[in-house]
Amino acid sequence: MKTILTNKFQFFYATILLLAAFTSCIDKEDDQLDMRKPTDKQEDLAVIDGKIETFLSSNSIPGAVLAISKNGKLVYKKAYGLADVASQEKMTNSHRLRVASVSKTFTGLSIVKLVQDGKIRLEDKVFGEDGILGNEYGTKPYSDRVKKVTVQNLLHMTTGGWVVNGNRDAIDYKQEVSNKVFFDWMLDNATLTFEPGTQYWYINTNYFVAARIIEKVSGKSFYNFMKDNFLDELGIKSAVMVKNGLAGKQSNEVTYYGLGGTKGYEYNFNIERRDGDAGIVISAEDLLKFALAIDGKPSRPDILNGGSYSQFIKGSIPNPQFGIGILSWGDVRSFYGALPGTRSSYMIHNNGMAISLIFNGNADYTGNNYNNFATAHENLLIDILTKNLNIYQDIDQF
Repeated sequence: MKTILTNKFQFFYATILLLAAFTSCIDKEDDQLDMRKPTDKQEDLAVIDGKIETFLSSNSIPGAVLAISKNGKLVYKKAYGLADVASQEKMTNSHRLRVASVSKTFTGLSIVKLVQDGKIRLEDKVFGEDGILGNEYGTKPYSDRVKKVTVQNLLHMTTGGWVVNGNRDAIDYKQEVSNKVFFDWMLDNATLTFEPGTQYWYINTNYFVAARIIEKVSGKSFYNFMKDNFLDELGIKSAVMVKNGLAGKQSNEVTYYGLGGTKGYEYNFNIERRDGDAGIVISAEDLLKFALAIDGKPSRPDILNGGSYSQFIKGSIPNPQFGIGILSWGDVRSFYGALPGTRSSYMIHNNGMAISLIFNGNADYTGNNYNNFATAHENLLIDILTKNLNIYQDIDQF
């Protein structure tokens, strides 16, 4: 179980480089932003539907929900396949789905909102006498490395670790205990292998800690902070926090289907612990609405001001492309998520196009070929955002 749930993002940095190459090869003939004449009703677009349906069938994924915007307008939304295989329930645009690590963008935005409001600084220490969390967690004296960790280190994945038992992410251990007990155990037992700020290392535990900072500083639960500070303002009503097990499925939430080594683990772990790094359940339409509120463009209001947005998308010296829960390079801002039975994404392009695409199935990320699947997913998003741009109607379905 620990091996399956340990972060499997070895492909992560490689796919960033691949995406940079792809975005430099956009077909100029397709880069047209003139819309068709207005109409009140969305018409099916065979060229888009064919791409999604082919991807689903090629990868044995039951269903997907898609939302596409153009210059801030929701010009296309569609559901494909099944929300639940056993009952043959069809996927709809209103279905909620886990977004896994895309939740990190919500956590990152929450932290930067606290910075913008003057509540904390990215340079603030997290632990120790001068830290935001002080000595509240753990039972042993903190190491020098732990006391050096800043808020920025957490969000940029440059803490240097929080690993146990052969460099495995601590988040996957002690599944049966409360967050407080886990946090105590993690600080007592997990290792920071590198000096904070010197190495990029994608460790989910970093965003677990970030969520605790949000709660400490705001005096609210992580979810209520998001709700009060941007979800309600944006009109995002579908976003909820994930619950454990099949019995914990939220209303109108899909069923998830893993493959290979992940099959059977879709509901067999403590996902409620993963609030800060993988805890959001949301519709594709609302995920796109959220993405457009962090795009730095004037077509729709943004949550952050210009200076805060620059901080949000800025990476670190070890990894300039990994911002505060958002990837930024070339013409693209994006993030991806993966759990057993879950694959999610949003992507924002500088040409005015944006997309959210969420699946209730996922390839086997414990195997050797997951990078091929991840790259195909990435290529699909790029293809939709950079080709056939004149096919969309002049409508706004938000």
